Amino acid sequence: MTAHLEFVNKTFEQVFENFRKTTEATVQMQQELFRQWTAFWPGFPKPQPWTEQFQKFQKEWSQALSGLTHKYQESWERQYKASMDSLEKAFQLTEAKDAEEFRQKMMELWQKSFDCLKDVAQTQMRNFQAAVEKWMELAKKANANP
Repeated sequence: MTAHLEFVNKTFEQVFENFRKTTEATVQMQQELFRQWTAFWPGFPKPQPWTEQFQKFQKEWSQALSGLTHKYQESWERQYKASMDSLEKAFQLTEAKDAEEFRQKMMELWQKSFDCLKDVAQTQMRNFQAAVEKWMELAKKANANP
């Protein structure tokens, strides 16, 4: 099961990275094409410095979102693995020899499930805080260079 998850993870990362590179190349090509077209038109306004600042902001924000998406993917994979472990433990409940052993296994399963839920909530909150902090940092940087 772990090899399958690693394969899916690597495949997803490759697809996402290739998509990001393709998108960047397409945007750069469109910008260069636009610059060349406007260079031949007399009186056409030249690109303003704020457009390049905005493009820099967009690039930094897309990189931040990419990192955040990667964090969510890692969190989801941990959550998926924990759920698979819990499912295996739930199936092992039938192997209990008496009521006390069943209670013990049930308490362990409940504790693990509760810990997993707490971990997911904490991870989501940290990721949200990191996203807001990054957005505020980029917004301050953009406003500092008018």
